[in-house]
Amino acid sequence: MRYSLTTKITIIFAIGFIVICTLFFMFFKLQNERILGKIGENHYNSINWLLSLYQKSNMPEDWERYFRNFDLAYVKNVNLQKAIFDNGTIVSRADTLIGTVDTISYKNNLYLRIKNQSVTILLESTLHSGNDSLLFSFIIVMALFISLYVSIFRSLIPLKKLRSDIRKFAAGNMDSVCVVNFTKGNDEISEVAYEFNNAACKIKDLILSRQLFLRTIMHELKTPIGKGRIVSEMIEDETQKERLIAIFERLNILINEFAKIEQLLSKSYSLDYAKYHFSLILDQAKDMMLLDDFDSNVKVELICDPLLKVDFQLFSLAIKNLIDNALKYSDDKKAIIKCDNNAIYIRNHGKPLNRSIEHYKQAFIRDNNAKTSGMGLGLYIIEHICSMHKFSLDYNYIDGFHEFCIKFGSVNSEKS
Repeated sequence: MRYSLTTKITIIFAIGFIVICTLFFMFFKLQNERILGKIGENHYNSINWLLSLYQKSNMPEDWERYFRNFDLAYVKNVNLQKAIFDNGTIVSRADTLIGTVDTISYKNNLYLRIKNQSVTILLESTLHSGNDSLLFSFIIVMALFISLYVSIFRSLIPLKKLRSDIRKFAAGNMDSVCVVNFTKGNDEISEVAYEFNNAACKIKDLILSRQLFLRTIMHELKTPIGKGRIVSEMIEDETQKERLIAIFERLNILINEFAKIEQLLSKSYSLDYAKYHFSLILDQAKDMMLLDDFDSNVKVELICDPLLKVDFQLFSLAIKNLIDNALKYSDDKKAIIKCDNNAIYIRNHGKPLNRSIEHYKQAFIRDNNAKTSGMGLGLYIIEHICSMHKFSLDYNYIDGFHEFCIKFGSVNSEKS
């Protein structure tokens, strides 16, 4: 069972609180027992000394002063006397020459009663229990204990905010994470939060500068492409005209693809989900490739035409890149596309890879073999797009064929 840090600290302090209360309770009890023992001893000594004086016929003249020597005093409150006589418990009783001597317990205190035919005396102890100082110490300790608990919890507040900021930072929401005038605290957690804020602000600035640089380049490239597209319309030779138009359209599509890839890698792309048949997605990928001989080089086997909930442009880009890779790295420059209700399969004939497929899925990985030199960033982007759609990208090498499989399952699709 997992517990949060605040829960663990609360449990520790709760145990400490119980231990402190138990210890002080034991101290109170021991202190009270010690005082009661001392009072009982004073009762015993006062009576014994009074009996010896009685036997010597030398009774004290000032009885109040006599009992004061044993830390005893008369109970003068009539109501208290009545309450003690009515509700008190007789602890011990002795018949002596001066009368009946009782030790009475009432409200955790001991009283001495001397009763004979002529008089009844009720005495109480004047000893201080010492519980007041003990109670004061208990209050001081508990105040320090609670203030320490509150102080630790206040120190954990930046940690909770830091956890929230890290989640926002991971989700790409840097505007709410980066605080310009961040106040630096005195404890270690506040210092960590302060350093994280500085790092987040620097990363935000780097990402913004990179995005500005790339977008500026792509914007500047669109201008000559647009001018070239206009100039190509003025060419009288239809064959050359169509070739130039196709080239400039291809460049324009590449610029748009680069913009999407830049957004994808910078975590700033928001998926626009909608339901599309795979055949429509494949047509879009085919248009993006601008291949005149697509049907002769790519064999399509649609066992069914599933209805997929995807971002149309982004998922079409992934299919286009997979087909492009299959044609580019195939020994016979042909590819096979197969689709059923659970997955999309793209196959091509070729030699086995020199390394595991995980190596080629990494970003900016280049192989020394010219056949596979372009499989680094492309596969990284394809797998990233599949991951954003909650699809899985698997690879198998079967009977001389490379096979990439995008599994979406029947849950994420509907039969046509």
